[in-house]
Amino acid sequence: MNARMARMAATAGLGAALAAGTLLTPPAAASVPSAGAQPAPSCVTYWQSWRYAQVTNDCTTALDVKVVYQDGAQGVCHTAPPATTTTVGEGYAGTHGSVVHVALC
Repeated sequence: MNARMARMAATAGLGAALAAGTLLTPPAAASVPSAGAQPAPSCVTYWQSWRYAQVTNDCTTALDVKVVYQDGAQGVCHTAPPATTTTVGEGYAGTHGSVVHVALC
């Protein structure tokens, strides 16, 4: 019985160490900002919840847009068709925090 408890304790310790290593890993290279992100026109607006960032394209043409976060990270480019709302990034509870603005790709 003691050997079984020792194995369980060792397994729990290994799991905790792996979880801590994952939490302490720095963000990927995608968080490095790139220079020259041109802001989207005023007909593109964004909204951010704790889970998602979304853009609404009220322009007459489709636009390729990305979100720029408070830490300088930029999201992946998404095509936003006219007169639609599109999910383009993570919410403020995510890795990069709040959206600062929407930029063209």
